[in-house]
Amino acid sequence: MTYNIDNQALMALTLSCLAAATAIAILIIYARRIILVVRNARRQADDTNQVFGLSPASIIVYAYENPDGVAALLPSLLSQDYDGGFEVIVVNDGNDEATDSLLRELEATHKNLYHTFTPHDTRNVSRKKLAITLGIKAARYESIVLVTADSRITSQRWLEKMARHFNDPEKDIVIGYAFPDLDNVANTPSRSEVHDWLIDIVHYLAAALDGHTYRGDGDNLAYRRSLFFKNKGFSQSLNLSYGDDDVFIHQCSTPRNVAVELSRESHVSTSFANPREAMKRKKLQYTFTSSHAGKWQHRLYGFCLALLWVWLLLTAASIAIAPRNIIVISSNIVVALLLWVPLIASWNSASRALGGHRFFFSVPLALLWRPIRNIIYYIKSHRAHSGQYAWQTLGPSANWSKLTDDTAK
Repeated sequence: MTYNIDNQALMALTLSCLAAATAIAILIIYARRIILVVRNARRQADDTNQVFGLSPASIIVYAYENPDGVAALLPSLLSQDYDGGFEVIVVNDGNDEATDSLLRELEATHKNLYHTFTPHDTRNVSRKKLAITLGIKAARYESIVLVTADSRITSQRWLEKMARHFNDPEKDIVIGYAFPDLDNVANTPSRSEVHDWLIDIVHYLAAALDGHTYRGDGDNLAYRRSLFFKNKGFSQSLNLSYGDDDVFIHQCSTPRNVAVELSRESHVSTSFANPREAMKRKKLQYTFTSSHAGKWQHRLYGFCLALLWVWLLLTAASIAIAPRNIIVISSNIVVALLLWVPLIASWNSASRALGGHRFFFSVPLALLWRPIRNIIYYIKSHRAHSGQYAWQTLGPSANWSKLTDDTAK
């Protein structure tokens, strides 16, 4: 062992420290913002409803050939403890017979439950966007809260927590939180995939909190009906099969009109028969549409993750240059511990605050692997190019209002 540090080894060690400190400081800030907001939401005394009351709300459920999901979801929706009054509108995409029969039976005993449908042979437009538009057109109330048949709601105060923000006239959009239910199911994703999904969630929630909203989650999302029609619905992304909860939200958001709801009662889980495939499918969709929503945020975050690789390579280089130097080796170990232990602790706290799993040694591996994973998904999403677009490009000049009126007939 030696104690004299070679200039090249010292330079590599110094640069690796700077790269890691810059990247991890930014990543910790994102995680800490989520933790602080969740903690504040738990401590805050909710007296807004007592002062202003609650406005009526329309809950729109998107369902595609999922009668079991609709049957599991509706009881929790119809039993919401909400003083403002609400209606539930289920849009049966494809007019599935089993779903239709279930809804007709429930409508006989629940006067605030309604349903509509999109024809099975609908072409040229995104089926989900068309279904949501039909649901919003059918809604009677200004406050629109969106879920899907995959959503699972456990709190009777979920609607109250989501809709209360519309008491503030400045708030037009409410970003909720949803996470796949991975308990007691087959085909669960790997720990690395789950952590990658958590990173995406923390990133877009933190961006919204910072006034740079670029995405929501269609399994738990709300906005004003007037905002939807003011922006001509999804007219600016008619050529895309997806984008209803990211492109549209990005286009309609401002630094002041978005609220982020993270209270425990507002959390929604999503139930998938195959969670791993569902998470991969969603990541492919969001990867493709990300170029239309908040591109600079993705570049900044990608830059931070790339810095982690710079740190790793420079650390390896400094040890390779001075493999027997105890100062270089011990310095690298100390720096790694000082940088990664706080990051691991922050991501664990963020995961627990959002009802997720614990992460320990998988955090460095997940973060280092993430840029490579993103590149792989970028390539895959563009290979499936035709599947990301509607069958026929209608363009932003299409008469979306007339289209939905004709379809409804």
